Amino acid sequence: MTDDHDDYVSAGYTGALEPGRRAALVVVDPVNAYVDPACGLYAGVEEPVERMRELTAAARAARVHVAVTTMALSADGSNAGVFFRKVPALAAYLPGTSTGAFIEGLAPVDGDTLVPKQYPSAFFGTSLAADLVARGVDTLFIAGLSTSGCIRATATDAMQHGFVPIVVREAVGDRLPSVHEANLFDIQAKIGEVWGIDRVLALWSAA
Repeated sequence: MTDDHDDYVSAGYTGALEPGRRAALVVVDPVNAYVDPACGLYAGVEEPVERMRELTAAARAARVHVAVTTMALSADGSNAGVFFRKVPALAAYLPGTSTGAFIEGLAPVDGDTLVPKQYPSAFFGTSLAADLVARGVDTLFIAGLSTSGCIRATATDAMQHGFVPIVVREAVGDRLPSVHEANLFDIQAKIGEVWGIDRVLALWSAA
């Protein structure tokens, strides 16, 4: 990865973004499907899930607003259009499934924002951007699942809406480590920042 990093630096992918004045945390799709070995979406992300719990608790303690997303599908999945047709495994989110329920400890609580969505990005077809603007948010910390799909899409749309996107490395995960690392590398190079959880917690504790 060092050679890849040097190549990107020499090409000019050297920009850095700093947090603004007010941050929020979005936890993307923290549902049982990703931690249930019987489910096709199982991704072996138990460790990132623990870090998500730690991160959301710290955010609430620091009065950092928390938004939690989930796929809100119709009974036949048709409201997710081409996405549902391309990824039949999304049936894990159909109404009434246990796999579509929030992982214990990661459901939204009073004061959080619940963001129902039908596509990878937390922004596409949702009111998230308007909600963040109304709260004066300029920086979005991002956790959840999975790195190559909904995390990358959410980070990209956060940037395109003018928010500084900061993906929390230990609090995101994917089914393949190689895919996970490649997407974090590319997010850091082209989209936003990738921070370790200790750096995030230190920032919030100092606020």
